[in-house]
Order: sequence, then C-alpha cells, then structure tokens
Amino acid sequence: MEDMHGFQLVINFLVFPPFFLSGALFPLSGAPVPIRVASLLNPLTYGVDALRLLFLGTSSFSLAFDLAVLSTFFVATTFAAAELFKRIEN
Repeated sequence: MEDMHGFQLVINFLVFPPFFLSGALFPLSGAPVPIRVASLLNPLTYGVDALRLLFLGTSSFSLAFDLAVLSTFFVATTFAAAELFKRIEN
C-alpha cells in the first residue's frame, strides 16, 4: 500500500460485505434465498445471533451452536494463519 486511502479501500471491501450479510442491520428471514445461504456461510452471522439471544432473548440458532461455529472458525483460521506465516518465513 502506498497510502492510507488504498488500505482503507481494501479494509472496506473485506469488512462491509460480511457485515451486511450478518443480519445485524436487517432480519435475514425476509431476505432472498441466495442471501440467506450466503449469510449461513458467514461466521459473523453466528456472532450476531448469539448477541441477539443474550440481549433480546430471541435467536435463529441455539447459543451452543453459535459458539460451536465461532470456535470452529477461530481454530481453522488460526491454523491457516500459522501455516501461511510458516510459508512466508521460509
């Protein structure tokens, strides 16, 4: 990156689509099927769902399922990052 504007553009490109597909801004129950399917692949959806359960008492999934998905994503991305760092160092 040559300047901060380029970095901000990349971050916005990576952060906003998952945020919009997480169900934080609008209920996913009324969304078209392709958007609902994409949201199920988004780990942020399960974080939003867990917070919705804790704060509002309603959710689409159980808290255990939300935490299991988030934990699995955390472990998978941690191992992937460690492997990528090993490759970069070599």
